[in-house]
Parts: sequence; C-alpha cells; structure tokens
Amino acid sequence: MNTKKDFADALKRLEGEIGYSFSNDLLLQKARTQSGNKRSAFFGDAVLDFVVSEHLFRNFADLEQGQLTTLKSHLVCDEKLEQIVKKNGWDDYLVVEEGISRISKKMNSTFLEAVVGAIYLDGGLAPAEAFIYKFIVNRRGAEKEIKNVVSPKVRLYEFCQQQYGGFRPEPYLVSEDGPPHDRTFEMGYILKKEITDLRTDISATGTGKTKSDAETKAAEKVNRKLIRMGLMEKEF
Repeated sequence: MNTKKDFADALKRLEGEIGYSFSNDLLLQKARTQSGNKRSAFFGDAVLDFVVSEHLFRNFADLEQGQLTTLKSHLVCDEKLEQIVKKNGWDDYLVVEEGISRISKKMNSTFLEAVVGAIYLDGGLAPAEAFIYKFIVNRRGAEKEIKNVVSPKVRLYEFCQQQYGGFRPEPYLVSEDGPPHDRTFEMGYILKKEITDLRTDISATGTGKTKSDAETKAAEKVNRKLIRMGLMEKEF
C-alpha cells in the first residue's frame, strides 16, 4: 500500500529526473495520476504545440506551411511522446486506475503532456520551454524527421512547380520483373529540356520492390543532378 511518504519520495525523484522543482507539488502529483491528469494534458498539449511551432518557424525558414505542420505532427505524435517516456523510465511514475495492468501508448503520451502543463502552471513558459527543448524537440531531432517529411518526391514536385510554372513530373514504369509474389520495379522521372530550357533532358531511374520505393529512388537521383547543377538547394 502506497503511503504519503511513498508519493512524496516518488515526486522528488521525478523532479530530479525532469530537472524541475515544483513550488506546488500537487500539480506534479495530478500529472502523474491517470485519473486526474487529463486537464493538465489538455493544457500541456497547447503549450507543447506553441513551443514546437515557434521552434520550427524560427529554425527552418525554408520549409513551407504544410511541411512545418507535418513535421510538427511527427515530433509530438503519441508514438514520439511515448518513446520519450519509456526511454527515461518515467512510465514507472504513472499512477494508473485500479484494474489496469498495462500502460498504453496514449496513457504515456497524456502523462508527458500533463507534465508539460504542470511545469507551465507552476513556473511559467521559461521552464516549460527548457523541459521541451531538453527532452522532446531539438534541432538535430527535427532535422532527422525532415527526411521523413520532405521526401525526394515531394522535393522534386515542389521544385518543378516553383521553377517551371506548376509543372508536375509524373513517374513512368521502365520495367517490372520477377514472379507475382516477388516483383521488382524500375521507375523513372524525366524533366524534358523543353520544360527546363536546358540543353539536355534530366532523367534518372530507380529500382525497388514497390513502385513507390522505386519512384523515391529515381526522384532522389534527379534531385542530386539538380543539386550538382546548382539548380536545387542542398538537402538538410
């Protein structure tokens, strides 16, 4: 049976791990209690959204609105928040309702959002930002996610639309080989010289076990050619 001392000791340990000492311990206690942390999580989600949005806006000026939105969603999705909780062992501090034997992904992500909300309510924006930048989002982590968000195909499409009057290159099938259960596809892209006003066409092909994978590899090769020619900016 948990005693008041047990709760107090757990709160102190958690404070040490998250790097913030609460003036009002009740806020942290509510954050770690599944039955009482949903209001704090609601507020923490808004704080997290604001801080991450500002971070991306200031540090990734080359990304369009849609890319920023997608990147933010990747950085603060339930899967990411759960990974942070489990990586740090904070799920051990979550007090769950009676009868629950397994902590779910959503419970962990809600817990982390509640901690963010509790820190803000206790100390304001500065310590909440410090916690978010230390544990949830940083420039290096965002740059890794960009590779998932800004795929070679998206980069190629956006480049062509901006540079060549809305032109959207379409992938074409070069070949497909192998039995039905183990096909290999070769897909290609071509930017005709009539569109680019260059002396020659720019083209490349890629192979993969799916058409989408082959298209991605082909687009990546075209992008590399455009970068070498000084037409497209280097990737992050």
